Amino acid sequence: MQPILKWQYDQLLKELLLLQEHQTDPTCPCESSREMCTRKHLMLIEAYAQETVPMEENKEFEQKLEKLAEEARTFRRTEEKALCGKQADFPFDREEWPRRWREEFEAYSLSCETTS
Repeated sequence: MQPILKWQYDQLLKELLLLQEHQTDPTCPCESSREMCTRKHLMLIEAYAQETVPMEENKEFEQKLEKLAEEARTFRRTEEKALCGKQADFPFDREEWPRRWREEFEAYSLSCETTS
């Protein structure tokens, strides 16, 4: 894996981990002080996934990235409705979604190739 691609996946995984933590920790005040953590992480996940697509040569993972970006956008738009006080029916399990996607990319992005 090229260093830039490895870096992209590392950033994507970090955002998925943070979102997973925010969604599963009941003590996290993630919507306080106008921070809107969930929305912020979803925007970054969408952006990193979109940015990584043209770098990815593996078609399977290119398609996964496209799907991730699409789902993150849908999730973000629903989150924005909820933040605006509107009825928001989330299309995904809020706690399961980041974990499921993290698991899709974690081993692949590990890149155990050694350099001489």
